[in-house]
Amino acid sequence: MNSIISDFKYEETLDTDLASKSIILLGRVKDQQAIVTLEKVAFSLDGAKDISALGLLEIEEQDHNDVYFKGVGTMAQNLDRPATKINIIYPATETHIKKYRQQKKRVVLETPELYQKIVLPYISSMRGDRIKWVYNILHEGYEADRVLLRDDDPVNGFVLLPDLKWDLVSLSSLYFVAIVMRNDIASLRDLNSSHIPYLTLLREQILIAIKDKYGLDRSQLLLYIHYQPSYYHFHIHVTHIDLERRGSSFSILLDNVIDQLQFLGPEGFLQSTFSYFIKENHDLWAKGFALEK
Repeated sequence: MNSIISDFKYEETLDTDLASKSIILLGRVKDQQAIVTLEKVAFSLDGAKDISALGLLEIEEQDHNDVYFKGVGTMAQNLDRPATKINIIYPATETHIKKYRQQKKRVVLETPELYQKIVLPYISSMRGDRIKWVYNILHEGYEADRVLLRDDDPVNGFVLLPDLKWDLVSLSSLYFVAIVMRNDIASLRDLNSSHIPYLTLLREQILIAIKDKYGLDRSQLLLYIHYQPSYYHFHIHVTHIDLERRGSSFSILLDNVIDQLQFLGPEGFLQSTFSYFIKENHDLWAKGFALEK
């Protein structure tokens, strides 16, 4: 990682987010493109118990009105108390760049017919080698030191590990992802009533693992599925309820998925109509929905 950062040549700011206090930069490392995301790290709750432990060095008052004070300050920083979380994609493909570049958005109404015509062919093109990194985690032992729970059963198994968005410090920003072993479910569309026992078991195993490790009750956790997902191999997002970012134009809680499948029957979500937004540079819009009249 150090060598990538030191060789990084800035080209463009893809996006900034005031809510998450992050910036996404596009550049080159040697002759290949790279994406670097920098995000301010949340305060540790342990450090907040003693203000002196926060490492405040300088304070400058900017405003004072009655009992209200406002100012800025500098803080001591080291790797035990980092200021920034860094994520890198290298080498970055055009698909990566499109995903992270700030763009205008469009609302689409995806009917079952448009799913078959536009979305399903796109999903097929985005599997295989395009999600090799997923298979590396599932079958090649990649990121093994980060895994909280692993079940290698080919049908019911999954890997539960922290999402890169989590700083591994603040419980209120806890973010895990459960990636399933089976490869016959690409997205929400593939789920039907036969999957209810499978999803129920998956939910309980995830909740128990998080409870045992972090002491968080199920009422403090959100388990949900994105549509469209960022990659087409079935996975479930697990976040603390206080984490505001959900990271998708459309997400549905796992509890609601299980409940709806009881009424949708064997065809499941294949017969549902979904409304969500996508970026204008997304291939689903540019090469699909935008061409529909």
